Amino acid sequence: MGGAPSVPDGGDPTAVTGSVSDVPKITGTHEFTIREYSRIKGMGVGKSILSQYFTIDGRRWYIRFYPDGYSAADSAWVALYAQTLYKPQFCAVRAEFTFQLLGANGEVRHTRRSDRACKYDTFCNSWGIRRYIDRNLLESAALAAVHNDSITVRCTVTIHQARRRSVPVPRPGLVKMPDQPASVHGQNAIRFLASGKAPFDVRFEVDGEIFEAHMMVVAAQSPWFESLLYGHGLEAGESDLADVGGGVVGPEAFRGVLHYIYNDELPATVTSKKRAKRRYEATLRLFEAADYYLIDRLKMMCAISLGNNFISDSTVTTIAEYAEAYSCKELQQACKNFAERRGVRLLPSFEVIQGLVSRVAQATRRITAPSTTHQAAD
Repeated sequence: MGGAPSVPDGGDPTAVTGSVSDVPKITGTHEFTIREYSRIKGMGVGKSILSQYFTIDGRRWYIRFYPDGYSAADSAWVALYAQTLYKPQFCAVRAEFTFQLLGANGEVRHTRRSDRACKYDTFCNSWGIRRYIDRNLLESAALAAVHNDSITVRCTVTIHQARRRSVPVPRPGLVKMPDQPASVHGQNAIRFLASGKAPFDVRFEVDGEIFEAHMMVVAAQSPWFESLLYGHGLEAGESDLADVGGGVVGPEAFRGVLHYIYNDELPATVTSKKRAKRRYEATLRLFEAADYYLIDRLKMMCAISLGNNFISDSTVTTIAEYAEAYSCKELQQACKNFAERRGVRLLPSFEVIQGLVSRVAQATRRITAPSTTHQAAD
């Protein structure tokens, strides 16, 4: 493929950049054997033999062989042309072509090529070489291009695609510096806090189990915790143990919430490939917890996991009830689509509804200040 380096005038070796102006190209080759050459010779000036078509870049191409010349002025020479079948849906195209005469064993005996890329369009769809080879030379024993009364022509067409691109190239003696590293500022801060080296400054109780965390980290990810820790839930300076389960969130689900807050990912309890039923239950509980603590991104991540991995004939009703109870339209629609496709009726489950009503009723406590269990300071 042709290209020329782009450098300042005078070829200054201190140039700090380099590029190549490169035209994308597509090449195809077709071999055309003309049999009974002695019989077709003499068919008349301007008359040609047409090859079968071959395809390059979605276009049909043909080879035209003029044994008695393209015109009266060129009757002493054999002519070869490359022609394309032009259709309105095709744009004009530029192409180079090469014709080679092959010997009996496939060796190249004679070669000529176009001196430029020719434009194929509605005005001209055939380009070639009128004086490709003198007929006497073609038929000479020295050239050995005619064998068994046949001639084999190899045609190579190279299409220049429309778009020109500039490709960066390395220049000798220059050093390419790497791109600026991605920021790890936030990841480093979270990793340090999760390591436990920074003292925890808040404790949470969920069904009798105690969890320690950092007030600022937890509050930054949840408006619910922000209200609890920096609003009207805890007074500054108090060393309180906050009961944050509310009868809705259990220890395992809360552990998953903390994992998300510190790692920005779902916990292993819902991503592990083992025990699908246990993962399903854990995802439902985490979905509830995310809604309870107003962590919208975590809630949607759980909804996506439920929709992609757990909707089935036996679970679609339960998941649909959870989606409706916790106002997740995307998960509701996924359940409806599945039910319609499978012919399943989404009948309300009394047990599921009863449990959800109880949980939702307890969850209304988040509208007011979350409760805390006050302990006397030492």
